[in-house]
Amino acid sequence: MAQGDELSIRGLYLHHTCRGPRVNQATLLNPPMIGELAVNNWTVYDGPGPDAKLVARAQGLHINAGNWHNSFSLVFENGRFKGSTLQVMGVVVEHGEWAIGGGTGELAMATGVIYKRLHENNHDGNVIELTIQGFCPRLKNPSVPCHHAHKIGPWGGDGGSTEDITEPPKRLESITVRCGLVIDSVTFTYIDQAGEKLTAGPWGGSGGNPHTIHLAASEFVNEISGTYGTFQGATVITSLKIVTNVKTFGPWSTEIGTPFSVPVQSGSGIVGFFARAGKYLDALGVYVHHV
Repeated sequence: MAQGDELSIRGLYLHHTCRGPRVNQATLLNPPMIGELAVNNWTVYDGPGPDAKLVARAQGLHINAGNWHNSFSLVFENGRFKGSTLQVMGVVVEHGEWAIGGGTGELAMATGVIYKRLHENNHDGNVIELTIQGFCPRLKNPSVPCHHAHKIGPWGGDGGSTEDITEPPKRLESITVRCGLVIDSVTFTYIDQAGEKLTAGPWGGSGGNPHTIHLAASEFVNEISGTYGTFQGATVITSLKIVTNVKTFGPWSTEIGTPFSVPVQSGSGIVGFFARAGKYLDALGVYVHHV
């Protein structure tokens, strides 16, 4: 997107608790007014379950003046936006929309909308699913170091055609693997170094069944492994397994042939792929970047 970056964050869950200090406005204002004022420190996780990891905190005011009005900072404490904030405001907690009226760090001067959906009621309050859609102007900051992605591999055969991305990757958003007896193809979406969302693939054929991974806001791929061997006279990828910091996906297809494994060091993640492909996925390599 020209002169700016699209902001898209899914898979966040805000834990809206009922606890917190409150004061009746009649004790604060002259002349008296009816209402309540609460100071909030809600937690935001990358999933709804007990194993979810803390991503951010929603810190600010919750004011009842005929309707509940929220004005707070969404402060990211972990994940790719650690140290950045979004300035948020709007009414009602459980459903509807909040407006994004600014930001700092990687989200400087952001604008957009946070869509809310009630996920669960519990004795402490509610769990709200958040989907963030916005836009950030692209600001150059020479004091921020540039981290380059580097290539590892490939593993597999030398058939098919060379497949690669044209823009350096920064973060994976989704991966789709098609497979039957072997790995037919791979497709993925990623965010490049300029903040643009791009799609690569499908690299390979259209056979097999699709398996799609959507990475949460603080989720990243830290290992890929599989096997390659002879199939229909060519050396191709015969199985594939993808491991994130949250979950293991696969292995898909049959683990026969020569094994390969690509674990990455702590602080780094797999952010893209390059390959050789024809009717099937002949070979696969990875891009690694800090996370």
